Amino acid sequence: MRVSTSMMQQVAVSGILKRQADLSHTQQQLASGRRILTPSQDPAGSTQILRFEQELGITAQHQRNADRALSRLEMEEGILSGVGNALQRVREQAVQGLNDSNSPSDRTAIAAEVRQRLDEVLNLANTKDGSGEYLFAGFKGDTKPFVSSGLGTYVYQGDQGQREIQISPTRKVPSSDSGDALFMKVPYSGGGQQDIFKTISDFATALESNSPDGNVLTDLDAAIGSMLDARAIIGSRINTIDAQRGINEQYSVQLNAELSKIQDLDYAEAVGRMNIELTGLQASQASFERIQNLSLFNYM
Repeated sequence: MRVSTSMMQQVAVSGILKRQADLSHTQQQLASGRRILTPSQDPAGSTQILRFEQELGITAQHQRNADRALSRLEMEEGILSGVGNALQRVREQAVQGLNDSNSPSDRTAIAAEVRQRLDEVLNLANTKDGSGEYLFAGFKGDTKPFVSSGLGTYVYQGDQGQREIQISPTRKVPSSDSGDALFMKVPYSGGGQQDIFKTISDFATALESNSPDGNVLTDLDAAIGSMLDARAIIGSRINTIDAQRGINEQYSVQLNAELSKIQDLDYAEAVGRMNIELTGLQASQASFERIQNLSLFNYM
């Protein structure tokens, strides 16, 4: 078989183009830090990369959910702590107001401070969260939950909804509580349930009429106890979220490690390969130049 000069040149050019393509591929790997640049290079590895990236995205979303839930619960716990402090102050005023040595004007002065504490509790109960929604309105976040209907009575305008948020594939935690349960259904001395606002308002009215009832201490103790119970429940949720955040973080580390094994480039191997490819390309180019100069006239 005769091999023409043009055929030799075509073979040489093909070899140069192949080596240039190999070198370009290695340079792209080094620039990106990734072993697999396109799915066709490693279909099985690309499928695994996609799966790990999806898992990492889901886990990151669960972490963001956990952070939001933690923020809301910490805010709620702080508010209920403030409510408990206000109720404790009202109880101190109740002890003072029930003292028989008080004159009607003394009790009127105490009632004025009690009403200030009532306003404080009402404002706390109508707190908005960081996104501008009322914290204790259930699912009706745009509706102010507690309003006065006059004559010392208060109305809850929210609903009974309790928001839950997904913090792992299998775990949800409540990130809020209905204000109705927290403020409107507290046990009181007469039996049944009474809202905290009315308890405080009725006591202020009784002071103003110089006829305070000693049962108010029992009612306030029940309200304070209710706040402590709610805070304990919130604390357990916060602990659950903290634990799950740790699990999510550890899972993300494991996923990234597995992803790195498949996706990340071995720089030392790639640099060595690039040097070999560069040397081969230079040799091919030199050979091509020599082939181009082949002619019988060079030897005559």
